[in-house]
Amino acid sequence: MRIVRDGDPRHLGLSARLPAFLLGFMAASFQVYLLREFSAEFTGNELTFGFVLGAWLLWGGLGSLVRPRRGAVRPEPRLARLYGGAVILFCGGLVLLRFSHKLMGILPAEATGLVPALGFALVLGLFLSFPLGHAFVLNAGFLGDDVGLVYILESAGAAAAGLIVHFLLIPRMSNWLGAAIVGGGAAILTLVALRPRRSKAILAAALLLSAGLAISDRTALKAAWKPLDLVDAEDTPYGKLLVIRNAEQVTLFDNGLAVFSRPDVGAAEDAVHFAMLQRDDVERVLLVGGTASGCVEEVLKYPGVRVDCVELDPAVVRLARKQLPPAALAALDDPRVHVFAQDGRAFLERTAERYNAVLLNLPDPSTTQINRYYTREFFAEVRKKLEPGGVLSFVLTGPENYVSGAFSRYLASIVWTLLDVFPPQPVVVPGPGVVVLASDGPLSLDPELLSAKIARLGLETTYVSPAMLPARLDPGRVDRLTLTLTVAAAEGRINRDLVPVSYYFQSLLWAGQFRGIEARLLVAAGRIPRAWILDAPLALIALALAVLACRLRRSAARFLVPVAVMGITSIVVEVAVFIAFQANFGYVYGKIPLLLAAFMAGLVIGAVLGRRRKRPGQADLPFVQGGFVLLLAATLGALPGRGGEPVPFVLLAGFGALSGYLFVAANRLVLRETPHPGLGYGVDLIASFAGVVVASALIIPLFGIPALILRLAVLNILGLAFVMVTSSR
Repeated sequence: MRIVRDGDPRHLGLSARLPAFLLGFMAASFQVYLLREFSAEFTGNELTFGFVLGAWLLWGGLGSLVRPRRGAVRPEPRLARLYGGAVILFCGGLVLLRFSHKLMGILPAEATGLVPALGFALVLGLFLSFPLGHAFVLNAGFLGDDVGLVYILESAGAAAAGLIVHFLLIPRMSNWLGAAIVGGGAAILTLVALRPRRSKAILAAALLLSAGLAISDRTALKAAWKPLDLVDAEDTPYGKLLVIRNAEQVTLFDNGLAVFSRPDVGAAEDAVHFAMLQRDDVERVLLVGGTASGCVEEVLKYPGVRVDCVELDPAVVRLARKQLPPAALAALDDPRVHVFAQDGRAFLERTAERYNAVLLNLPDPSTTQINRYYTREFFAEVRKKLEPGGVLSFVLTGPENYVSGAFSRYLASIVWTLLDVFPPQPVVVPGPGVVVLASDGPLSLDPELLSAKIARLGLETTYVSPAMLPARLDPGRVDRLTLTLTVAAAEGRINRDLVPVSYYFQSLLWAGQFRGIEARLLVAAGRIPRAWILDAPLALIALALAVLACRLRRSAARFLVPVAVMGITSIVVEVAVFIAFQANFGYVYGKIPLLLAAFMAGLVIGAVLGRRRKRPGQADLPFVQGGFVLLLAATLGALPGRGGEPVPFVLLAGFGALSGYLFVAANRLVLRETPHPGLGYGVDLIASFAGVVVASALIIPLFGIPALILRLAVLNILGLAFVMVTSSR
């Protein structure tokens, strides 16, 4: 039975509109779950995020540029096959990601480089996003070539996916179970909406694979981590937590990063005692991270101390409790210990307490989420909450003796940032973990003084002990490290929330371990003058727009230019707002679907308004393009967090509304001369691909978000000039 009986989209029923809505729902929910699983397998930094999103946009854009076969009258069977095949490939992609380390011949916990991450991103994008991009074109044919209606329905589906995934699925179930519900639901709705005759086998296979995904989650996870012994796991809104046992040692991983191991007495002692021994009568201690790592037991060795422990994810402590020995459980239950399930930085900003010591027990700043604990803004907040003479301490992974140039630049960027907040020279302790101390009072690394305090307090220590301190704190060894940092810090780059230079230097250090092209590319990018990366491309774009304005004249192709500018702007703003949101308000991992839903909801509103316009919309384009410039200016002002947490959602909704209106208006003008329903959509996605790759991999780590938003504003001013010149002809 044919669903579309009338070519007029106004006469189409709900079931005819459902496939386009379902397209947006599938695309958005598939992206969310692929990103979550990709984060767990490839450590989840912004470079890998950019690869996944960029590959998705690239292949989706190319898929939408493919015209339907000539003579293909009924798109329903092809849509049913595409949707069923997409669900099958989605399930297969999740399995591929889970066993990616085995496919690469490395251990599950072993780090991978950028090249494998890029390869997996491109493969997943090809097999998933390409068919979904082509489905946009088929949906347009299904709805009487009403591209605007397809765009609205697809955006509405994506917004619905963001809300459902964020509120219903992620908080209540594992990634695979949530993905199975999404995939199975999509297959059922495809059967209901399209009623295919020849594609039922594909959709049945999609349902079976979705069910298999749901019931095999834990079994597949244990198999993927062999030969390591996986003893517990949980997907939370914040990440994928895994507990691995190796003989008597237990290690907890969060999105592929080792958070802590037990027992690891040396790491716990380093994190606590160098700071605590600096002052007498320490009474109040704030421990950020590492609640279950052994640090609490070390802090409680000091008499009269109270410790506030802050963990972002309550599941960390819950999972760790199942593996902790009785003495560690007793320490966590001690009345002097108070555990808060909250973002550590948000807790510090809101608490009225003041502390004698703030101890950070966090991974290195390998992501912008972790980098926000090593920025000038965070260090300034720590100083506000420290009592006079209070001490800040943290430990960075590093070489015990030889300090490479890459590591010295990375460490120097953090020490230089500390120096901007704590004017006395921060103290750096060499060792298997480099301990960094900062205070507004004097700091000492005199082994005799520290050993005397250990003896006076009766502390039982193994590594930070009178027997070990003289060798570790040898003056020549400490001075060599300090001199190396002084030379490396000559350029004086300060790590900030919105200019995460330490994240860039840590990425260099991370890439260097693979001996591949990653490190060479990152180093080369860092040596390119600022003007060549930020300003030269804008000059070339201005020249290209001037040529296009002369050559296109009255061609409808000129209306694709604002679509391309919009594609670059919208996706880059999304990435920038995600990172700024993370820096200002805490974690973003679990709120990505909600932020995306805000953008998509705006997209729907803008597209509906644009579609209701009776005239073609050429006169509207300058106003919409100017709106982008004004909204970018507002974004620049809101980056430090002004206005509170609702502002990013409002900004994304605003950008979505402008993008939706511009797409419908410009696409209507293009289709008057070029009857290709996927052309505008393809240009939008391919431009978005270029924007997200350059922004996430290059501009944000090197130059920061404010510089990026400023250049986006200039790009949109150039786009406004182009639209005004070509519209006046």
